[in-house]
Amino acid sequence: MVSLAKAVADSGTLVTRCEASEEVEDYHEMGTHDLLVIEARQVMRQSALSRLRELRPRTPIAVVARDPEPEQIAAWIMSGADTVFDGNTPLPEMLARLSAVARRAHGVPQRLLECGPLLFDLDARRVHMGTVTLSLSPKLYEILEYLALRPGALASREALLSHVYGFENEPAPRVFDVYMCNLRNHLSGVADAMRIETVRGSGYRLDVTDRRAAPRAPARIGAAA
Repeated sequence: MVSLAKAVADSGTLVTRCEASEEVEDYHEMGTHDLLVIEARQVMRQSALSRLRELRPRTPIAVVARDPEPEQIAAWIMSGADTVFDGNTPLPEMLARLSAVARRAHGVPQRLLECGPLLFDLDARRVHMGTVTLSLSPKLYEILEYLALRPGALASREALLSHVYGFENEPAPRVFDVYMCNLRNHLSGVADAMRIETVRGSGYRLDVTDRRAAPRAPARIGAAA
């Protein structure tokens, strides 16, 4: 799991690790993560997996096990797991499958996502505006992707902070304000088609004014993960 966590982090994805089994349920209940990856030893009791599923019905759960028996795989899936990975699976394949599971949970079947004038490559974690690739830091990308997957929906400041920082120390309020200012600057060229709206006291909303270009998977793509 250490090598898998490192590989995911190296891809630019925020990873929050729970070292103790008892931490998993607490984090799963309060987190805004897109996917929970858990070792088999942490869910040997089927009730533990069922409890995790009850806490967050829409968040996918992946179990990693070494040489799992078919009967055990079936039991985990019946208890709430969405998929089970053999720990011996090569890392590139595991990363691709984890990415696919996470994005499909958001109703995005392919790795490319159109939101207004922007094209997101969810696997490469890049955002294209026409022929230009936006130069976004990992945290700016996390914020923009979070909003783009929920266009028009209000995202509280707390939800965004939790999504971007997980269990890390959150920044001073001014730092997050700077992030939002920088993100708006990146989107200034398409301000007539989309903008980040601040709802005072509540949070932020991505307003896509060209509703014909609301998020959808493009008809033609490169290769599916």
